[in-house]
Amino acid sequence: MSDQQSPPPQAPEGPPAARRAHGVGRRGPGQRADLTRRKILDAAAQLDPRAVTLQAVASALGVDRKAVSYYVSGRDELLALLGAEALATQLKDLVVPGGDWREAIRVFAAGCRDALLQERSLGLYVKHLAGGALLKPAEGMVRVLLDAGFDDETAGRTLSLVTAVANEAARAQLLSDQFGQHPSQAEILRVLAESPETELTELRRILPDLHVMEAGRLDFELDVIIAGLDDWLGRPHDSAP
Repeated sequence: MSDQQSPPPQAPEGPPAARRAHGVGRRGPGQRADLTRRKILDAAAQLDPRAVTLQAVASALGVDRKAVSYYVSGRDELLALLGAEALATQLKDLVVPGGDWREAIRVFAAGCRDALLQERSLGLYVKHLAGGALLKPAEGMVRVLLDAGFDDETAGRTLSLVTAVANEAARAQLLSDQFGQHPSQAEILRVLAESPETELTELRRILPDLHVMEAGRLDFELDVIIAGLDDWLGRPHDSAP
């Protein structure tokens, strides 16, 4: 039998604060227990959008930048959240008229586009038109479509299409205003300039004068959508089983 004794239990290393440093729920340097996404957005809203960074918001709140990044991944997400809130303010008074489904589509689309254009400094960061503020006018447009004889699937697809068209119309206008010309058109014209003059003659003729974000763009796209929906209404459809 060995007379070797077991070693005494090791005392905890370091002071209690050091031992807790790796524990669950430990806040990082500068992080406040009462920090919330709402407070971060409120602080960011007080800054010029061009000056918004995670560090600028952290400095305004008196916390470490890492504390802000726990709630918001980066500058683009922060600006997108600010843009969504600004968009909600613009959309809260949008009322889609009942009765004429064509007019309902036009009012809904123009309202969405104009709301984004009102927030020029933030509109480009809003990738998709969504959120609670859009639901009420969207509900109004869908109801008018259903009352006009469209089925659920067609009404839903129409809502998605019209929303996307309005969003893209606004984004293209904002890009055109920011760069003096829509980047896509500028790239196409560059490629044409580098190609032989005997090629792509029709595109050479029409593209230089084609302002992709002229005021009539959304109206044209809605005309096409409405014409297609008119045709849909005029065709027989199988009843749901």
